[in-house]
Amino acid sequence: MKNSSNNKWNNTLLKYKQKNLEIMSLSKSIRYVGIINYHGRTLAGKIKPGIKPLFSPDQVRNEFFAIATSVKLREKSLSAIGKSNYTILNHKKATILLFYNNKIIYYITFGPNKIPNKLLIQKIKNITTAV
Repeated sequence: MKNSSNNKWNNTLLKYKQKNLEIMSLSKSIRYVGIINYHGRTLAGKIKPGIKPLFSPDQVRNEFFAIATSVKLREKSLSAIGKSNYTILNHKKATILLFYNNKIIYYITFGPNKIPNKLLIQKIKNITTAV
């Protein structure tokens, strides 16, 4: 029974890694693709080769925890405003695109001043919502 559970979990992680690669392949301006759970833990993450990370490991943990907490807090207001399609956070050094689906958060970063267009956002959304 335990082995079956491990196989299911490994298959789930493999699926997330494949989605990571699929998203990363959509645009040269994508720096990082991360998939995090409802508690801010990384399930899969891939930084573009040759790109220097902006966060230290501690900062990554804090960032993902903050994002997950924000998503959880916002859930209570969704009945009034509707489900979130996506969120864009525009910073001086990076633009962050967030998707939330079934307690999984997709965290995609772009270089400075690189705002993803609607077509790219839709392509990423299609990947994040595919079963």
